[in-house]
Amino acid sequence: MDQPSRHSAGALCWLVALLVAVPSRVHAQGGGNGPGGSLVDHLGLDKLQIVSLGGAFGWIVPSQVEPAKLVAVSADYGEFAPNWRVVVNASFWRSQYRSSVVQIFVDSLNKSLSGSGTNRVTPSRIALYDVTFGADARYVPSYSGELKPFFGVGLAMHVINAEGALIKGTFVERALDQIATGAYVTTGVSFKIVKHFGLEGSVRGDLLSGFRSVQARAGATYYFGHVRGLTPVGGGSPE
Repeated sequence: MDQPSRHSAGALCWLVALLVAVPSRVHAQGGGNGPGGSLVDHLGLDKLQIVSLGGAFGWIVPSQVEPAKLVAVSADYGEFAPNWRVVVNASFWRSQYRSSVVQIFVDSLNKSLSGSGTNRVTPSRIALYDVTFGADARYVPSYSGELKPFFGVGLAMHVINAEGALIKGTFVERALDQIATGAYVTTGVSFKIVKHFGLEGSVRGDLLSGFRSVQARAGATYYFGHVRGLTPVGGGSPE
């Protein structure tokens, strides 16, 4: 595995631990003093605790880049309002710019070098890596069935790295290496097979400055069961 891949995979593993740690951070910020309470209390974020953890594989089609496989992890922190849940996620993929895109870039360079002798730029591979961290508010209708559709909107941070002999050490490489924030929408369906295990399939579209992508994912989810400290509505006993 090359160095960028090791760094990106390491960042993804680190996020899995971060997903589990976030609830304690939220609880530490809640419980404000005074009759009004804190902003966390008003938004219902003080009730968030991790209720499920999932992993998925999929396929992404980015603009100007070859389609690629991706791996993703997600954590569901439960409801912050009726039928609305908070889901935090991360994904990693790597690919390369399409040959036609690279050729257009090379042609523009050669055009600027015309008349300067035999110096010519030849096309070569430009690799692209993206580690994405996101969070969305997800609507899940409430009913007794185990097959549940969902729709969500969220924000994501993309840690993008580009490399290749053609751009190495140039302003182009520095421009492509960036941390960018964008929005996304997602929709899909989850199916709880047994008490602690289920499957999920989804599609997602991301949009950020100068970059768009569509992806499809399928994976498995582990449900932790009853969350500590939460009392069922109506005071009933836990299932």
